[in-house]
Amino acid sequence: MTEKPAELLRQAEEKDLLADRFEGYVKNLETLLDRIRVGSVGDGPVWTGPAAQRFERDTSRRSADVNRLAEQCRGASRNLRRSASALRERARLSGKPL
Repeated sequence: MTEKPAELLRQAEEKDLLADRFEGYVKNLETLLDRIRVGSVGDGPVWTGPAAQRFERDTSRRSADVNRLAEQCRGASRNLRRSASALRERARLSGKPL
């Protein structure tokens, strides 16, 4: 059964769109922890005390998990793009006469 080039190209486009989504997840994950840190504004800390310290510790511990998840999203995006490229090549080859 010969695959239709248009169908292969459609599948490739879907994979590229999903890869774009994963890349968006990476951007969100990269900024997530920075946005929720206790930090300082202006003249001093915004939030202090035992609860703030616990929050900082927990956030720090979870940053490794978030970084790992971001790397997995990057890997998924790379794999999807490779697969899309292979589909485009198959579409190109299947469109040529034998």
